[in-house]
Amino acid sequence: MPPTFVMMIMAGAALPLQFALNALLARTAGVSAIWAAMVSLFVSFACMAGVVLLTRQELPSWQVLRTVPAIYWFGGLGGAIFVTTSTFALPRLGAATCVGLALLGQLIMSAVVDHFGLFGLPQKAVDLQRMGGIALVLAGAFVLADA
Repeated sequence: MPPTFVMMIMAGAALPLQFALNALLARTAGVSAIWAAMVSLFVSFACMAGVVLLTRQELPSWQVLRTVPAIYWFGGLGGAIFVTTSTFALPRLGAATCVGLALLGQLIMSAVVDHFGLFGLPQKAVDLQRMGGIALVLAGAFVLADA
């Protein structure tokens, strides 16, 4: 198995842990999912700031940063929506259902991005095989949800 596959599996395995810890924080502290998500994202920021400092990452120049299209700065919005929604949903749906539904949403949007080659990514048409894979995840999400 290629190392990148292993890395992504490990990253995926971290998500239910993050969901659960955020939900526990909200419940135990008696705060909203929004507050718990903010704490989670702050910890993420602090961790990444530490990595940047430890690895001595070079900052791009202001001239380069000014040329970046404005929409590119909003990638974190998806993370904020994801973290907040999962913090709210996990206690109601359970970890497996939350992850299954999140994976389904990720696959559907990924197929759209690939099909149209959005954001300058290589275009990969949605074919029967890809639709079959998404259908299997859809079925799995419903089985996990006991729907």
